[in-house]
Amino acid sequence: MKREIVRVEGLKKAIHGSQVLNGLNLSVYEGEILGMTGLSGSGKSVAAQILAGSRSFEEGEIYIAGRKSEAGGKAGRPGNGIYHIRAVPDLFPCLTVEENVCLTEPGAVAGIFPTRMQLRKVREAAHALDICLDSRASVNSLSLYEKHQVSLLRAYYLHAKLIIMDNITNDYTEEEFCRLGRLLLRLKQKGVSILLVESMTERVTSFTDRLVVLRNGRDEGILFREEYGQYDINKMMSGDYNLPEAVGRVAAGREQEVLLEACRICGQGLQGLTFHLNKGEVVGFTDEEDALCTSVQKLFLGDARTESGTVVLDGEPVNIRMKRAGLIELGFGYVDFYKSSVFPQLSLKDNLTITSLNRLTSRAMIHARLEKRVAEDLLEALNFPSENLKRPLCEVSNREQLVAALYKWILNRSKVVVLNNVLSGTDMIMRNIVKQFLNELQRRKAGALLFSPNVRELYELCDRVYKVRAGRIEEEVAAAEWGRQQASEFELFRDIEL
Repeated sequence: MKREIVRVEGLKKAIHGSQVLNGLNLSVYEGEILGMTGLSGSGKSVAAQILAGSRSFEEGEIYIAGRKSEAGGKAGRPGNGIYHIRAVPDLFPCLTVEENVCLTEPGAVAGIFPTRMQLRKVREAAHALDICLDSRASVNSLSLYEKHQVSLLRAYYLHAKLIIMDNITNDYTEEEFCRLGRLLLRLKQKGVSILLVESMTERVTSFTDRLVVLRNGRDEGILFREEYGQYDINKMMSGDYNLPEAVGRVAAGREQEVLLEACRICGQGLQGLTFHLNKGEVVGFTDEEDALCTSVQKLFLGDARTESGTVVLDGEPVNIRMKRAGLIELGFGYVDFYKSSVFPQLSLKDNLTITSLNRLTSRAMIHARLEKRVAEDLLEALNFPSENLKRPLCEVSNREQLVAALYKWILNRSKVVVLNNVLSGTDMIMRNIVKQFLNELQRRKAGALLFSPNVRELYELCDRVYKVRAGRIEEEVAAAEWGRQQASEFELFRDIEL
């Protein structure tokens, strides 16, 4: 029988008067990959922080290697062999890979640093995990996935017993996620336990041995790998009575007027870029060398250094050297990660109407009643309670924050909305909100440009996908055909094996 590394019984935690964890139970065993999933606000990250020792807890019992942690204090510490890896890694960007790995070792900075023995041990650890990184490279030069590799290497180097990975894959490509899976399986073979906290069920079920499903701060169910296909995990996350039907994307009609057209754009990273967006369409972009197609994004963010070419929006020419404020006035809207696309200290009402104040203003005076009515009507149409309108956005749910980030551009009557990795950090209900938003754009004969490192999101949400290579369009693929190509090319969400 495998040894129990961590046991949690009846864990409770309240934050700002709200009960985030309400009797959580779970166990993690030696050499196991345990998944944890749940809707936004279910308590996943708070549970991870408590186990890692960065948050205290009020009630319940936590046993680490058989030793009890008292309520009111903090549980895990590096000395207990528990390491917490977040989406933004705790690394020193100015130091090298090997320096970051060795720095947290006891007595690391005494005398010569790093020592020859330390460097040898780092290289042996990297070889054991098949991590191929330049140990002398600056961490600042690494990709996000490579930085997470450094964090995992450091944890293994320091003899970690349990590594908690807290929603780190939101911005991964599918290939990077597959590589992470193989790395975690190698750690498992070395006897290291993994707690993988993840919102996307298709990812958290890829290579975990068991799965804890959270709902309202409690463990709604614990499933073994062979049971994953027998239960509807989405229903468990939200409850049978509360599970909304998945919203489908309404495909754009075949005969559509052109809304946006770019022709022979040349400049920084662009070599004759030409494409079009029809009214009611969602068009995505992908580039093997740059997952987020940064050069194409910059063209519509007002950051591109262009030399030639034309852009036409709804029949009117666009100055391609115009900054973002001017592009917004012409009819562009922008949504990045939803939490960075809002003003957290302003109210929900103010966030919804901030881009459309010119439509609600007469003689330099804002029509307060009209502003409130517009926001109330929108929330009513989306089945959200209007009593939160006056609350600061930081105090409302993540779903209402997402609504504010998206629908302010509907109220602004934007013609083209640029969406950058908009599904990052979202659960299934929030994904429905994004799809509803895209369907509303189509109804209004507006359009969207979608950028995402996750190719599955592209063919799930887009009507067409442009493949970009060397700053120009290499191929245009219909979303359905794109999905079939990727299904045959990547079998990432089946059983990931070494």
